[in-house]
Amino acid sequence: MAIKDQYKKISKMNIGETVEGRPVLILSMEEKPQVNGNTYIQFIVSDGYGKHDIKAFNTSISSLQNVARGDVADMTITVQDFKGNKSLKADNIMPTRTAATPADFLPMAPIDAAAVFDQITGFLQQVSDADTRDFTSIADLSRSLLMENREAFIHSSAAKAMHHDVIGGLVYHTVRMLNTAAALCNVYKTLDKPLLLAAVAIHDLAKIREMETSDDGDVTYTIEGHLMGHLYMGAEMVNDYANRNPGKYDPEKVMLLKHMILSHHLNPEWGAVKGPATAEAQMLHYVDQIDAKMYVYENRFDDLEEGTMTDKVPFGLENHVYKPKR
Repeated sequence: MAIKDQYKKISKMNIGETVEGRPVLILSMEEKPQVNGNTYIQFIVSDGYGKHDIKAFNTSISSLQNVARGDVADMTITVQDFKGNKSLKADNIMPTRTAATPADFLPMAPIDAAAVFDQITGFLQQVSDADTRDFTSIADLSRSLLMENREAFIHSSAAKAMHHDVIGGLVYHTVRMLNTAAALCNVYKTLDKPLLLAAVAIHDLAKIREMETSDDGDVTYTIEGHLMGHLYMGAEMVNDYANRNPGKYDPEKVMLLKHMILSHHLNPEWGAVKGPATAEAQMLHYVDQIDAKMYVYENRFDDLEEGTMTDKVPFGLENHVYKPKR
């Protein structure tokens, strides 16, 4: 039995419940001021199933003994009621007395990321080989960019929060979208399948530059990411690769691929540079939304009993999540 399986999921704990000596992996810790003049520490931790925000009040980082980011620590965790929602409080924080290591609690996608990456690039190769137009298939461009960035792509989270925010999350998000897009091309037959699949494969590729995913699964935004964002940087990566291979790809396909990356967030207030102007760009947005939102539902379903509902509206959704009785 894995060490994490010996303990109740933090998400399954109820208000008023306390567990002592619960080992967790510390992903981040930040000291903040309290209104009473003292300070508290805001932790982001992983229990091996998900990430959790936990606060330790009336304490400071300097007061902790041999506990730092990236360590497994034992905590007394209490679930409190804060305005009708669960709030986690930590006490008695110390180096773990268990045999647990960080690897036991890493937040990871439920796949073999390296094997799935090979599936993605192999599928793009098949799409490219079947695309017999005058220029090399645009799917070849996407496959080539992925191959150039293989290690970072395999390791990267897909987000800091909301969806696929785990090691390998970017690969997991991408392969699910590819499967969905390929199926939809069988329904909507006017779609340019090589173009849509090429865009799906690399729509979030620049997240490897927008964010850094540490070895313990902590995600931070880079300066480049803050200043430009992955949509602009993704289009830039396509443009740079096409310019390194002049005459290889249809210039219009390159332009349309860049447009799809720049518009896949739909609205400017969500980060889009322009709105979708082609059927393929619109479909890319929809497929992205489907997978992102389904991931949130799946995660909440895992923690809910049948016939119950989440205490609050999950980040990224517009309503509470209800798990139907089967």
